[in-house]
Amino acid sequence: MSRVIIYMLYFTVYTIVLLFWGKSGFKKTNNIKDFCVASNSLGLFISVSTFSVTLFSAVSMQSVTGSVYQFGYSTILYSVIGWLLGASCLIFIANKIKEFDIVTVSDYFRIRYKSRNYQAFTGAITVICYILYIIIQIKGFGIVVSELLDINYNIAVALIYLFIVYTGFGGLFSVAKTDALNFMLVSLGIMLVAATVLLDLGGITAIHSQAAKISDGALLDATTNGFFSPLMIITTSLAWGLGTAANPQYIIRITSAKDKSTGIKMICISTFILSLLYLGLMIIGLGFRVMVPAADAIHSVDEALAYIVNAKIYSYISGVMFISIIAAAISTANSQLLLLSSSFTYDIYLNLFHKTISNEKFLNLNRIIIFIAGTTSLLLSMQPMETLLIYGSYIWSIVAVTFMCPLYGGLYWKKATKEGALFSSVGGMITVAVVYLITHFDVVKTELHPVLPSILISFIIFYIVSRMTYKEEAAS
Repeated sequence: MSRVIIYMLYFTVYTIVLLFWGKSGFKKTNNIKDFCVASNSLGLFISVSTFSVTLFSAVSMQSVTGSVYQFGYSTILYSVIGWLLGASCLIFIANKIKEFDIVTVSDYFRIRYKSRNYQAFTGAITVICYILYIIIQIKGFGIVVSELLDINYNIAVALIYLFIVYTGFGGLFSVAKTDALNFMLVSLGIMLVAATVLLDLGGITAIHSQAAKISDGALLDATTNGFFSPLMIITTSLAWGLGTAANPQYIIRITSAKDKSTGIKMICISTFILSLLYLGLMIIGLGFRVMVPAADAIHSVDEALAYIVNAKIYSYISGVMFISIIAAAISTANSQLLLLSSSFTYDIYLNLFHKTISNEKFLNLNRIIIFIAGTTSLLLSMQPMETLLIYGSYIWSIVAVTFMCPLYGGLYWKKATKEGALFSSVGGMITVAVVYLITHFDVVKTELHPVLPSILISFIIFYIVSRMTYKEEAAS
């Protein structure tokens, strides 16, 4: 039996199970809170599953593994470390956010800053950022499916479009339920392939010994023998970390947990599990490089995992890894699609234009937005982009400067004002754009990631403007 047929069988079984697994979410979803936050009812296991697999996306599965294959351990420093530290910071959100009865993160801003306009503004940023970020998941899915099923890339990406639209239609109940399935598949795939690599190469010590002989030991060097500057590594890690720490998709996982204790435990357990999953990817990426020191067929780091699993270590576990890569992409894309639809409907449409709406109309409107946003991301994914890891860090920078100061400042500083929040978000985004253009077009020769100056300016604006306007409010 050919590989393509075997992969197709795996894919067919996964599709049937996913459709069956997620259908219960449709039955539970009857109102706004059901759709957006699963009525704040998720238990610990389902919360850990949906949080972990939402964070562990196609960027993790493909771009991290491929980058470790090409550049070595420096990849971990400028991506994984940031994600884990950012996830840990969410404990500070979990300690406070459950005090507010919110449907979206922008809904919190309306309550805290008493501003519907700021709610709509941050809701719009959420919509834009997630449309752009879903492209990553679609592209990652397309690379894998086109490679392993030997079909055209554009046909392959159309398949994930159907998956994410279907699961998104059922709201967070459906997304969280399918995330539990995807979490188990992702964990199983990584565990099996990492174990296979360790057995084939004689263990982690043998892998390091062989890796040290490749490219003068660059794979084991923190900067890949100077290929990446410390400035690039630190600031890119900062972009991922701050973007994770202020990211609406993870904060909604906290609010959807049944209580504060569950939310805090979810973050702690998930961070530990994610550390183990990333350790598995490090073993896989470095082990692949030892197995295949050079591969002319790999044109991008994002293609390395699919190529080597299919062409170099093909076995009975290849199909499991194939499905786990797909699961990682779907689980993040459907979460983001759900979040952007609820942001548009609740934070923009209901907030500014239509104050009341029936539950049925709300659900139908969200499903229309999911269809439109999913289609937009699908069309945009047809265009080439930078590697998933670098492209994603720019989007997370926008998330960081938009949400970081207003969110943490609002929760922990009573003098934070809506003016400080708004000017902080706008000033930070303008700085991201300016610094990106300056560095991208080599106006200034530097590897500084835009997030560092942007978050500093955002913080300064937030503090100064809040101090000024808080005094005015107190005097009035």
